[in-house]
Amino acid sequence: MKAVRFPSLEAEVAFLRGLTSVHRMADDILEDCFERGLDLDTALDVFLTQCARMVHAAAGFVMVRGTRGPVLTRVLGTLGADVFEVAKHSGPLRQQDGRMLFCTQLTLGKLNLGALGLLVEGSFEDGGQMVMALVEAIGEQLDSAMLGFLALMDGQGVLERLDALEVDENATPVPHGRIGRYEVVTPLGTGGMAQVLVARARGPEGLGRLVALKRILPHLSSDPVMVQQFLDEARIGLQLAHPNLVTVYDIGEAQGAYYIAMELVRGVDLHRMLHASKAPLPAAVAVAVVVQGLRGLHAAHLLQGEDGAPMNLVHRDLSPHNLMVGFDGRVKVLDFGVAKARAQRTVTLPGIIKGKPLYMSPEQARGERLDGRSDLFAMGLILYEALTGQCAFDRGDELTSLHAICDEALAWPESIPLPLWEVMSMAMAKRPERRFRTAQEMADRLAAVMPPVREEELSRFVSHRFPDRLRELGRLDRPPSGRASLAETRALASAKPSR
Repeated sequence: MKAVRFPSLEAEVAFLRGLTSVHRMADDILEDCFERGLDLDTALDVFLTQCARMVHAAAGFVMVRGTRGPVLTRVLGTLGADVFEVAKHSGPLRQQDGRMLFCTQLTLGKLNLGALGLLVEGSFEDGGQMVMALVEAIGEQLDSAMLGFLALMDGQGVLERLDALEVDENATPVPHGRIGRYEVVTPLGTGGMAQVLVARARGPEGLGRLVALKRILPHLSSDPVMVQQFLDEARIGLQLAHPNLVTVYDIGEAQGAYYIAMELVRGVDLHRMLHASKAPLPAAVAVAVVVQGLRGLHAAHLLQGEDGAPMNLVHRDLSPHNLMVGFDGRVKVLDFGVAKARAQRTVTLPGIIKGKPLYMSPEQARGERLDGRSDLFAMGLILYEALTGQCAFDRGDELTSLHAICDEALAWPESIPLPLWEVMSMAMAKRPERRFRTAQEMADRLAAVMPPVREEELSRFVSHRFPDRLRELGRLDRPPSGRASLAETRALASAKPSR
């Protein structure tokens, strides 16, 4: 790593803290994977996501090479570039949209093991020198972690051991590693607090069923606040039951790590749908997604405790990321991870803001008390983005965006029919008392002014646009004989154009 000149002592301290965090996190992740028999792709998924959060990266990638070329690639977010091309680069690489991609090669002596890249927004008065130095340090730590991992694998040399990681895309996935009574199949994604894995249940109940297994990140498992928040989410999830909410099957603890087993939603999230489209969604499609999401929210808002009293549940973290559109045309609301219920023991200190700033309600941005109408504001913003392709109050930085949410009025985009805009405007009213009273009321009004497409039509819409994802999920469902599962067959049939 090149020598770095820091503009201040504070900047140097922040850099060193980041470096220490990377070292500690890499050790925790590696040890966790060893203990559970998990493969390198599971470790890389966590490492990439957490390092991206550390430098506020919007996207990133890790590519691992063997003797014949890439054997393992993990991509986070929307990179906006060909990962195979940028993986050849070292140093800052300015992208067409103005963002900077910081790339570093992963090496072991003279061996090239792959590349790491993080995509960061900013002006970078120093040319990105500090960020590049931290990315290089992250790469060096990843080199060491990979070496430790490979040391326990069979093979004649390092690159040959990496070759063993290559997976035939047409082959049936083989479970690797175990968490409780679940055999891990493949990583699905990682967030700030937990990793989600595709896993298969083993036991007399639910034999062979695929689930989404959410586990708290290894370097956070000793943090009592994080553990409590994770358990809060699990307890709430077990009480929720609605076709538009993800079903939670089980919670447990294995080898000191907590996990939640839930329904595996076969589809894509709305964020991915919006970024994959070159134009806003058709109004009837966008309304169908939001109406189904609102119905799920209504059930959550009405949830009662064991004593029969309302739990006053509020999601607080709605965004296109946690509206999942299934290939069967069913929409599911995900992640009640920061939901706040009446009986919840985890306490958020006054004034602390939790949630995604671009989708917050004014009262959430101010740190005020929330009710279900805060979620309706977020759903209005999500529908606005789906219909226009733009985040309503995105002003370039979080503070300015929060001020816009609280104080600025939205102009009517003429591309949106006026009756639909009037409903959206009511949902996005600055004051809660001027919004709809319930999520069901908002859903009914939306459906009245813009009839949503049916589930069968929504199924065809998403299946046509994401055939690769449909095949990938179908491969996970495939039984050992290699025959397509009934779920895969039905989804593929629904994806065929109607005559």
